[in-house]
Amino acid sequence: KDCVLEGGMTKEDQKRDEIFWNEILAPDEISRLFDPKVFTNAKRIDAKGEHKFDGFRTDENGDIKDNLIIKGNNLLALHSLKKRFAGKVKLIYIDPPYGKDADAFYNDRFKQSSWLTFMKNRLDIARQLLSPVGSIVVQISDFNVARLMLLLDEIFGKDNFVNKITIRTKSSAGFKVVNKGVMEVAEYLLIYAKDKRLLDPKVLYVETQYDKNYRLVIKNPQDSPDKWVFSSIERELSDEIEKYQTLNKEIFDKIKYYLFSKYALENPDKVFRYTAINEDAGKNTLKAKQQSIKNPDQVYVAESSRGEIRYIKNGQQISFYTKKLRNVDNKIVPSEMLTNIWTDISWEGIAKEGGVTLKKGKKPEKLIKRMLEMFTTKDDIVMDFFMGTGTTCAVAHKMGRQYIGVEQLDYGENSAVVRLKNVINGDQTGISKTVGWKGRGDFVYLELLKWN
Repeated sequence: KDCVLEGGMTKEDQKRDEIFWNEILAPDEISRLFDPKVFTNAKRIDAKGEHKFDGFRTDENGDIKDNLIIKGNNLLALHSLKKRFAGKVKLIYIDPPYGKDADAFYNDRFKQSSWLTFMKNRLDIARQLLSPVGSIVVQISDFNVARLMLLLDEIFGKDNFVNKITIRTKSSAGFKVVNKGVMEVAEYLLIYAKDKRLLDPKVLYVETQYDKNYRLVIKNPQDSPDKWVFSSIERELSDEIEKYQTLNKEIFDKIKYYLFSKYALENPDKVFRYTAINEDAGKNTLKAKQQSIKNPDQVYVAESSRGEIRYIKNGQQISFYTKKLRNVDNKIVPSEMLTNIWTDISWEGIAKEGGVTLKKGKKPEKLIKRMLEMFTTKDDIVMDFFMGTGTTCAVAHKMGRQYIGVEQLDYGENSAVVRLKNVINGDQTGISKTVGWKGRGDFVYLELLKWN
């Protein structure tokens, strides 16, 4: 069976039996359901308030360049957007109902088969909206992650699977175990490309702790390598360290670690560690390695096939701390490449982000920022059709991306519209300081006409 689940979410919808439209038994109903629908109550909203809608802003190709916030059933809205936006959306992020009774707000009493139908209907049209170089990120919990992954494999193709990222969404402290097993503190981001061969995500780095292996020092790196004088951080800070040696070992070790990390951060072109040279290194590097083993006190210089200059002593490469430092969120910090386990984004203290509240389900702006940095650039179109209180759209607005948000629940004073008005007026919560947000821009608000 190839069914369509309309998936109403309102309180009234929760009292009804879900309506299935079956392709074989009711083709006319399916056609009408998927036909473009009428939008009503349109208005443009900017820093000066709400204005009568006078038409979309378009480019020379006729493409809509406005940010859109749409209230209504997302299945109907997505099919109504298809004609103008098919093949043009760079990134879709959704945080759908997880198919479990504990979900807040949603009409989530689906059986697994109907939940999968509900998701399939929306993922099918989502794929059509993605650009050839686009990708989709779906957030999910333990409960349905395996079933959802199989569904995404079917719709997007197993070859277009990109990553399954584990994110820690809560602390284990203060919670009781509700499942027979270990405490659940993680959720997952399932990432699929429209065509993985065309995907070119940006490599990101995250802040990490000082690596104690970087404890050696070249006192005069400005001189030629044959004149380098070698030392250590401990030797360079011996007078400072001596002041704290009477303290107990635990406190002393913490102070020492702080002093070492501070020195390394302030002198990255002096501080280094030795690293091994692999046998598949370039010809020049391997030759210098052999020479340095024969003359262990001499520093040899070799140029790699990619033009990198390497310094080699006693069979090992001298790796400066400079290579560990990168600009992460406008701070020069020690860093490491982003992996598929994210524990560095705090889910606590985000209640006031955007000036709206949501007791369950609110996402940190930093989480959305990371995905936009990975998969989009300025002016790309970002979509979230389970918009909630508008985190995705707020972050896209601050980062200069065009966005489309769809939501059918009424969040009242905590709605995405309220949040985006705050953003336009210079909201300073969330990622605002990191991206230098001062406020500007506008968006168009639309509603699906009821029973249309």
